[in-house]
Amino acid sequence: MEYVIWLTIFIILPTVFLWVLNWKYLTQYWKPVIYCAIWALIFSIPWDIWAVYADIWRFHEGTNIGLPILGLPIEEYLFMILVTAQISTVVLLIRKRIDARHI
Repeated sequence: MEYVIWLTIFIILPTVFLWVLNWKYLTQYWKPVIYCAIWALIFSIPWDIWAVYADIWRFHEGTNIGLPILGLPIEEYLFMILVTAQISTVVLLIRKRIDARHI
């Protein structure tokens, strides 16, 4: 459960805050955000599965919900999607600010 709390505090809440404040601009770009999240899953899932299998890292029981998919906790998939969405959002807002300066 600790993983979900961490995701909420550091990823979900700040991203929602950015979307609420900038919804008019960001809604124009929801598709690229989704595409980035899909690509993040495509590249990250095999990497994470291999890393767990190779014992590079592990997900300890009690720190997550306990719903594994392909050996990874569901929170890890949420992490991949949500962090990518957050980074995409920040990049879009930086782009907006840079574009505004060149007008």
